[in-house]
Amino acid sequence: MDFQKSVDEFYSPTCIVSVERLEDGKYGEIRLVAGNEKYVEMINKRIREEPDRVSVDRDSVFKPGSLYTDYLPHIKSFETICYRAAVLKNEVHTYAHLNTVDLWFDIYALPLELEEGNICYCTYTSSSAESAEPILNNLNITGTANDVLKTCINLHKADNLQDAMKNVISDIRRICNAEGCTVLLMNYEEQDYSILATDYVPGSKIRKVTTFKNYYDIANSWEKMLGDEGDCIIIRDEQDMEYVSKVNNPWYVTLVEAGVKSCVLFPLRQGNETLGFIWAVNFDTENTKRIKETIELTTFFISSHIARYKILMRLNQMSYTDTLTGLPNRFACSEYVAGLIKQDEKFAAVAIDLNHFKSINDTLGFSAGNRVLKEITGRWKTLSEKNDKGPEVYITRISGDEFAIVISGYHTDEELTTCINRYVEAFSESMDIDGYEFYATASFGYSEYPTDADNADALISHASAAMNEIKKARSSEHLMRFTSDMLRDEHVLEIENMIRTALENDTIYYNLQPQYDMDHKLRGFEALARMKDAEGNNISPGEFIPVAEKVGLIDKVDGTVFKKAAMFFGEMLRKTGLDLTLSINASVRHLLKADFTDELRELLKTSGIPAGNLEVEITESVMIDSVDKALHCIDEIKGMGIKIAIDDFGTGYSSLSYLHRFPANLLKIDKSFIDDMNTSDSSRQYIASIISIGHVLGFEVISEGVEEAEQLETLKNVDCDLIQGYIWGKPLSPEDAATLLISG
Repeated sequence: MDFQKSVDEFYSPTCIVSVERLEDGKYGEIRLVAGNEKYVEMINKRIREEPDRVSVDRDSVFKPGSLYTDYLPHIKSFETICYRAAVLKNEVHTYAHLNTVDLWFDIYALPLELEEGNICYCTYTSSSAESAEPILNNLNITGTANDVLKTCINLHKADNLQDAMKNVISDIRRICNAEGCTVLLMNYEEQDYSILATDYVPGSKIRKVTTFKNYYDIANSWEKMLGDEGDCIIIRDEQDMEYVSKVNNPWYVTLVEAGVKSCVLFPLRQGNETLGFIWAVNFDTENTKRIKETIELTTFFISSHIARYKILMRLNQMSYTDTLTGLPNRFACSEYVAGLIKQDEKFAAVAIDLNHFKSINDTLGFSAGNRVLKEITGRWKTLSEKNDKGPEVYITRISGDEFAIVISGYHTDEELTTCINRYVEAFSESMDIDGYEFYATASFGYSEYPTDADNADALISHASAAMNEIKKARSSEHLMRFTSDMLRDEHVLEIENMIRTALENDTIYYNLQPQYDMDHKLRGFEALARMKDAEGNNISPGEFIPVAEKVGLIDKVDGTVFKKAAMFFGEMLRKTGLDLTLSINASVRHLLKADFTDELRELLKTSGIPAGNLEVEITESVMIDSVDKALHCIDEIKGMGIKIAIDDFGTGYSSLSYLHRFPANLLKIDKSFIDDMNTSDSSRQYIASIISIGHVLGFEVISEGVEEAEQLETLKNVDCDLIQGYIWGKPLSPEDAATLLISG
């Protein structure tokens, strides 16, 4: 038979394969006897471009009759297909996925009548596609598709990953008619694994993997068996078990000890990352092909589900953990406090600030300062771990050299102060940093729920007021409890009087900061409140806004800015005909007022701004203490056609559990993360994760405070949608904003 002439008749990449038939259903060498032009070019390209993946020299070309492993990795599934076609004379039509290049392959293997002694032949045709759809359309896999569809439905019916996987793994075991089925997740950093879900027939005597020591090493060995291009491992009979015995004896031993006679195992991959593995044991080997196809398709949906879950968990961890000390951060602290308030039992919040910490950074450097923070954290953690019979202690790092401790489960004031003083005394021993021995001190202020405050913001604020009071006293004492007379110091009164005067004289004004898309097309403006003192000097918004919030004037400040900015913006829309957005900031206090939505309706009416061109920016803190009321108000605003933006995301109460409930249009990333983006890998990853999750939840994402070209380039690379910052536009007076709009 002229093999070359025969194979040249095929249109798709095709080769003729020879399989050496041995006794007892075994096979020996498998060779590529001949290939048509398309197949040979594929092999030669592999030799040229991927020399590390072949067993021949780079200068070689395809040589008919060579062992297939000269050009391809050892793939058990390929051998099985060729054996079934060449030796058993079965026509095989299946598919495979090549992970390294994310391609699907439609595979046909047809038996040839010709045999030469114990050498049998078949044709092997493989056509590639970039997605599974065209291949699955060609395959007669109605039953498989139904199985996969049912499994995917179960993935999304459950409330959490654990329940979802439990349902899915049970379905897969039944589909495979297997004795057991398991999903295992790998943790390569810690060299450990975890069982996400498992399901066995009642009364099964198979030993679970958790009964074997060092099973991580076994699981880690599967990656090598699969190779970069392997799709699965299938063990159907004694011959396959014998093969495993040779190439991975430690795993073979556990299989025998466990009572496993057959196994189909797939990696769970997302891109180039292996998340874990899924397998079924003692399955129906008569339906191996269908089982293989079902599990292979299902793994893509399972992998995607697990990967999304891991991103959420990672983002949650990043949102709630201080990277330097490993302590919970201010976001976690706020939610922890809110949770205790819901229990309505007394507890205390302690605000802590290190004394003269700036001098440590100035004299010894920031690296030494960081080691001081970690040393203090280590001492406190040790105290907390030893405190197993005392009050419950929750330690957090708020920012810089500021910490907070939340104490619950105490019975008397004396027990509370004794507990706090243990953390004060942690500073009594000297520290040795870079060969320098010195003592650090700190100021502690605390307030108690519900005696000193009845909500999270006020409780922490009052603790900080007590801490600042003792810091100002500069006495030998380091601990002070909050009292109401600490709230209104002279500076706060001075700023409050300025605000009242500005409101009475109508001198509160606004600036407009441009917002652009990534192509530098103007999206609109954010209206920013501004104020001057009696001498005409600007007062920083960071100074007067918090005071306005504290003394209950913020809604009047907001309302003034709303009206003035909206009247100007409405006029500019009519004059220019542009489709732009005006963003206005609503404080929590203002938003939760009973007539807030009526105020917005009046604003739209008097300014003439279409509802779709107005955007209300809301901070996440609104969701902590007043979830139902806030959501009702936000839904009403959305119902009016007004857009909703989540402002300063990542700086206050970041929680994915709240984020997904916000019916928002836009997510704003705070400037503090943009500042660190190109100097901190964790900040850059955090921003990329926020943008990714924002897009998943249907939000556009805007980054605030963009000032440098490098920041802009990074944001483009992580698919940020919009930009706000000095790089493209400082806050403008209404006159300058009008010039920008009219000039185009």
